Amino acid sequence: MVNQLGMVNQLWTSVIGIGVDRHTPESETRQVIFLNAVVALVLILVAQNIGLGLIYHVPGALLLLFCAHGLFIGVILLWNRFRLYQLARVWFAVFATLFLSAYQVLMGTESRWDVFLVVCVFLQCLMFPAGQRRWMYAVMLLTGICFFVVDFALNVPAKGWMHNLSASYWAMEQAGNLAGFLFCGIAMGSVAFQVITRAERNLAIERDRSERLLTNILPVPIAERLKQSHDLIADDFEETTVLFADIVGFTQYTEKVSPKQLICLLNSVFTAFDDLCQQHQAEKIKTIGDAYMAVAGVPIRSLNHAEQMAEMALGMQQVIARHNRHSGQSLQIRIGLHSGPVVAGVIGKQKFAYDLWGDTVNTAARMESHGVPGEIQLTEATHSLLASRYRFQSRGLIDIKGKGLIQVYLLKGERVP
Repeated sequence: MVNQLGMVNQLWTSVIGIGVDRHTPESETRQVIFLNAVVALVLILVAQNIGLGLIYHVPGALLLLFCAHGLFIGVILLWNRFRLYQLARVWFAVFATLFLSAYQVLMGTESRWDVFLVVCVFLQCLMFPAGQRRWMYAVMLLTGICFFVVDFALNVPAKGWMHNLSASYWAMEQAGNLAGFLFCGIAMGSVAFQVITRAERNLAIERDRSERLLTNILPVPIAERLKQSHDLIADDFEETTVLFADIVGFTQYTEKVSPKQLICLLNSVFTAFDDLCQQHQAEKIKTIGDAYMAVAGVPIRSLNHAEQMAEMALGMQQVIARHNRHSGQSLQIRIGLHSGPVVAGVIGKQKFAYDLWGDTVNTAARMESHGVPGEIQLTEATHSLLASRYRFQSRGLIDIKGKGLIQVYLLKGERVP
């Protein structure tokens, strides 16, 4: 019994999957499977009517009509097999309407074949994708016209124009059609529920994916503000520490390796830097080539911003040292720090970005560009915030482009208790 059920399930899966494979457009897949399922059910109902017709000895013309119905509907599986999806949908809508109208006329209004015309309208709403909406409206109009004609315009007798049907067969048809209508209602409700549930699930997945993408581009608090309002985002932060880092000699290195090796190197190093950002609750702002920019105290204000950036800078040196041990390379990184106020906000309409502006940013960049390979250089402003906890080496006054002479220090590590 279990094997038989498995075979039936396998057969059903094979039938409804006709014309669907990895090359089928996503926008077509659901409708193709749905139409195949409807065709399979119609063929079952047609076979049932042929069987009843043979039992009750109905006229040969009616049996031929049933057979023609099965043939014209069954060919839809062939259309789907050859990816003639639109033809299959229109074919089903037209011929299902015509055959149902013929049954209503031949067997009478009380046979209730017209209820399936109503079902056809709902089926057409589920069969056509949005891009074929005109065809959907056209076949719905055809079905509506046929429904009006057979029920009101032709004055079809209650028992129809085929008077020589036995009372038993006629009663069986009436009961079967009403039961079939109920079954179709349940089936369509189930399909609609599944479609809506799947759409809601896919919408939730896409929404989560969009939110993850947004929070990968922007800080989480800024992303939340953007979702709630499209107003300009621009904030002042009085206490921040900005970090700039640059790989020394990277331009010469790019001339010696393949593009793939180059990207792998940057991805490995910068991914480790990103982990340090998360670990020390700092905010990555951007990368430009082999340069890395981060800040502490933005967009979440912090009293320990200088310590956060100092720990991150020391961690970045460890990342480079670890990379050199594993790869046999001799990369060096130059890091600059400066503390002070910044303006932060979101700019742009396409590929927008969260960025920083102000003299603090420029000074931090100068600390990096005028720094020493393998060292962390910082200003007096940052040094005064860290002096009680870390060890430093003074470089004295150095001439910084655009700034003049500035007292700078090299961060050597934490003080030993």
